[in-house]
Amino acid sequence: MRIGVNAAGLAGDRPADTGNISTALLKELCRLHPEHQFIFFVDGPGLSLSEFTDNVQLVEVPLKGRKAFQLYWWREWQLPAAIKKQQLDLYLGIDGQLPLRSKIPARLLVTDTGFLHGVTGMSKDLQRYLRRNTVKYIQAAQKVLVVSPVVQEDLLTYAPSVAEKLVLLPPGMDSSYRPVEWEEREQIKKAFSDGVEYFVAVGSMHPRNNILPLLKAFSALKRRLRSNMKLILAGAPTNAGAEIIENMATYKFRNDVIWLKDADQETLSRIVAGAYTLVYTSRFEGLALPIYAALRSEVPVVAIEGAAARVAGAEGVLYTDPDSLDDLAEKMSVLYKDEVLRSRMLERGKQVPLPGSWIEAASLILK
Repeated sequence: MRIGVNAAGLAGDRPADTGNISTALLKELCRLHPEHQFIFFVDGPGLSLSEFTDNVQLVEVPLKGRKAFQLYWWREWQLPAAIKKQQLDLYLGIDGQLPLRSKIPARLLVTDTGFLHGVTGMSKDLQRYLRRNTVKYIQAAQKVLVVSPVVQEDLLTYAPSVAEKLVLLPPGMDSSYRPVEWEEREQIKKAFSDGVEYFVAVGSMHPRNNILPLLKAFSALKRRLRSNMKLILAGAPTNAGAEIIENMATYKFRNDVIWLKDADQETLSRIVAGAYTLVYTSRFEGLALPIYAALRSEVPVVAIEGAAARVAGAEGVLYTDPDSLDDLAEKMSVLYKDEVLRSRMLERGKQVPLPGSWIEAASLILK
């Protein structure tokens, strides 16, 4: 078969920001099916195929601008024309959207339903657009693929008719996440935090990740404990996060905050493994990959209460009230002070079932 993929977003797929979900799935899918040809449609230069198999080719469909009408024109006119020219047998919408003017059989991958929850940092116009159109994408798709029970439940509530075509893919994670011995942990701390203990938070500088509340909780912890503890933030800047970045410049404890804007997978794995605690502050993600990463690395987790956090962490995570900064600061502080509690949480974390690779999920995409 000739299978088309909207790969325009892959250039922005990063381990700390998106978890590389789309890239990881596609790499395994293309490797598992050498008998098929995969055509990756991109809207400009920037995507490298160096990590993909030889059965992948790029087709550039130039985007003329980033305004809403230009994005619509690209998806509904330019992309269908390119799809027709390539004589495809199947189209994969890995970005949660489909070109509705195309008549090619399609499968839809949905990883994020934050637009159904009024997620912070996404414009109301975009949320309305996605709420209105996602049901159309679902109706147009042969199958709808999701990577977590959270997204599954959201879609069943939003569009009950999706049940007959819904496929739940098992989550995966990168194999680089692993626990480290004391000596290696000390080396990691020396490399990233001047040798002192640190909390780590993984996610882009976006309001949906609650970075400002985390900074306020960290301030409360620093005042309360008077420790030299540091906070590592791993995630890229975003336009929606301009206020976060502006506040960080004048933040009282800015010298104790380390911002890694473009951590690669190896770096991310190391800083998670070396952390005293991972703090997970996003409430409306579809898949809480940083929690899985921390538990695989045998690092305790403090998480704001949320559906994705509960699915990933079960009873192996210390949860906080999403409406209480004080509770977040308190839970971070108590894990820092109470070694018995920390050891107990580590043991609980070892009981949580964790994902393997993305191979199993990729094997289900074309079934």
